[in-house]
Amino acid sequence: METVKTKELAEVLGLSRKGVIEKARKDGWAFVYRGNSMLFVENRLPADVRFAVALYRSGKPVPVQNEEKKDARLYSGDAFLNAGEKAQGEATWRAALIREYNNSGMNVAAFMEVYNGCNAFPVLREKLGEVSQATFYRWIKAFKENGASGIVPKYGMSRGGAGESLLDEERELLRRFWLKDTQPSAMHAFRLMKANIPYSKCSYQTALRYLNSLPKATAGYFRGGEGRFENAFLPHMEQDITRYRSLDVVVSDHHCLDCVVLYRGELIRPWITTFQDLRSGKVLGWCPCVKPSSLSIVVAYYMCCMRYGIPLCLLFDNGKDYHAKWLNGKTETVTVMNPEGIDEEKEVEFKGLFALVGSDVRFTRTYNGKSKARQERYFRIIGEYLAKEMGSYVGSDSRSRPEEAQLMWRGINGKEQRHDIPTWEDFVQNAEAMIEYINDQIPCSSDYMDGKTRSRVFAECLPPEEEIRHASKEMLQKALVKGEVRQVNRQGVTIGKTNFYNTELFEFFGRKVRVYINLLDDREVTCFTLDGDFICTAKADYFKETGKLDEDIGRLTGARNKLTQIAVLGSGEMTIAPECETMLDVARRAYTGNQLEGVENFLGNSSDVESAKDYKLATKKSTLKTPFMKGINIGVQEAKNEQ
Repeated sequence: METVKTKELAEVLGLSRKGVIEKARKDGWAFVYRGNSMLFVENRLPADVRFAVALYRSGKPVPVQNEEKKDARLYSGDAFLNAGEKAQGEATWRAALIREYNNSGMNVAAFMEVYNGCNAFPVLREKLGEVSQATFYRWIKAFKENGASGIVPKYGMSRGGAGESLLDEERELLRRFWLKDTQPSAMHAFRLMKANIPYSKCSYQTALRYLNSLPKATAGYFRGGEGRFENAFLPHMEQDITRYRSLDVVVSDHHCLDCVVLYRGELIRPWITTFQDLRSGKVLGWCPCVKPSSLSIVVAYYMCCMRYGIPLCLLFDNGKDYHAKWLNGKTETVTVMNPEGIDEEKEVEFKGLFALVGSDVRFTRTYNGKSKARQERYFRIIGEYLAKEMGSYVGSDSRSRPEEAQLMWRGINGKEQRHDIPTWEDFVQNAEAMIEYINDQIPCSSDYMDGKTRSRVFAECLPPEEEIRHASKEMLQKALVKGEVRQVNRQGVTIGKTNFYNTELFEFFGRKVRVYINLLDDREVTCFTLDGDFICTAKADYFKETGKLDEDIGRLTGARNKLTQIAVLGSGEMTIAPECETMLDVARRAYTGNQLEGVENFLGNSSDVESAKDYKLATKKSTLKTPFMKGINIGVQEAKNEQ
C-alpha cells in the first residue's frame, strides 16, 4: 500500500500541513496512522492530486496556482461529485431539510421538536428518519462552509476501510495465525500477533474487522481445507443419469457399517464392497469383508460380471485398493543381458484384470463425494436397513450412538460378556438378503426413477441382448491372475515362502521370467519369458517333504538326473564356439606337441549328437591319449553312466 506524507502533500499543493488535513477531512480522503503521523492512501486520492504528486516525485515543476483558484479547481464540490448515487441522494435530502429550517424562522430546538414530534415533513421524515439536535447543528455548520459537499455521508471512508490503519506486519501475522486448518478464533490470532509485535497499537475490534473483510473463499480454503472449499465455492458437474443405459457405468466403493459382529472371538465393525449400476442404482455385486482390499474388489466384480455382464466403464475413487497394480496393470523395468553380453534395461508390461476382462477404468478426484453421490446415498440406505436392524448398532457418531453401545464395547477388554452379538456368518446372510430386498422391493423416489424399484429400472434400461458382453467362468478365472517378475534359481521360482518348480525352468536358471499367480489356485503358477512366450506351469513345493520318504527321494533323484542330462546334451542345436575350438587346439599342442585333427573328432558334428546312442558313437571316435583328454573322457563317461 503506497502512502503520501502530509508534508509532501503540503509541498505539492502549496498549502500548510493544517490546510492539507482540513481539506482531506472535508473531502473524505483515506488515511492511516503510523505512529503520530497521518499518511494518505495514494490510490484513494483524487486523480488531479495523484497527478500532481507524480509530477513532484519525478522532479518536474508542478504548475503553481494561487490558493483560491487551486482550491476551487481541486476541492469545490469534489466530495459531492465523487460520491456515489446513494450518498448524493442522502446529501440532497439533508440540504432540503436545512432549507426548510431557514424558511421556518424558528430556532434549531423548536424546529427539531416540530420535525421529530409532528408529521409536518412526512417525506423528509421518511427519507432521513429521526435527527438529533446535535446532528442538525453539525449539518448546518458543514453546509455553510462547504455546501452539499459538507453534508455528504462518508460511510467510513475517512479511515480507508477495514485494516487500513494496520501495519503490514500486523496484517501479515493476523492472516498467518488465523488462516489455518485448525480454525483458531480471531481472539487467538489477535493475541498471537500482539505477542509477536509488542509495539502494536491494534485493537481487537480492528483486527476482527480486518479478518472479516478477507475474501470468504480465501478463508474457506485455508480454514476449511480443500474438500470444504470445493464443496462450498467451486462449481460441480451436473450429472444427467438418464443419458446412461444399464451397465454403461458401474461405481464401486468400500463402506464400514455402524454395527459390530463377532468374528473369531473378537468384536469388529464389518465392511462391504459393492459394485452399483449408475443408471438404476442397483447393486450388481458385493463382498462382505473383515478388511477391505483389492481381493474384495475382485470378488464383487466377479459377481457382477457373472450375473449380469461386463460393465463398459468402472468409476472408482482414489483409494489405494482401487489403484492396485494387478487390477489396472503395471510396467516393471528389469535388467537383462543381451546376446553381446551387455546388461541393458527392458520394460515388462503386465495387463491389469479390468483390461483383460474388458472394462474401462476411470477415477474421480480425491475426496470428491459428488462424483459418485448415488453410491454414498445407497450406503446411507444400507446403514438404515441393515446396520440398525442387526441389534448391535453403535451409531455413526456420538449423537446417534445408543447408550447400550458402551456396554457392548466394554466386552472387548473382558469387563462384561455379551452373548447376543451377531456372528460374522449372520452378518453375511443378512447383508445378502437385505441387498436383494433393497434392489427388488424398495421403490426409489428420484425424478428419473418414477417410483420404480432399482431392479425394474435396471431391466428396462438394459441394452439389447446382443450388445451385452457376457463373461464365461473360464475366461474370468484366466483373468484372475497376478503378474510379477521373478528370477529362476535351483528351486525354481520363489514367491513369498513357496517354491514353484518345473524342469522346463532349468534352461532359464539365473534369468528373469514372467510369473502369473492364479488367485483361485495358489498351488501352481504359469511362467512366461519376458517377451511373453509360454514356458511351463510350475507346481508349488515340488521338492518339499511329504512324509513318504521313498517317493520324495525318487522324485528328487529323477529331477536331478533329467537336469544333468539336459546340462550335458543341451538342446541338440548348440555348436562349439570358435573360442573354445582355439583353446582345445592350444591345450593339445601343449601336452602332445602334435597338431590333432579338428575338434569335431572329439564331439562329432552337432547333427550326430541327437541321441544317447549317437553320443556314445561320437565318444568312441575320439583319440584320448593325453592326460588332458583322459580327464575329459572321464567326465564324459560319468555323464554317460548317469544317462
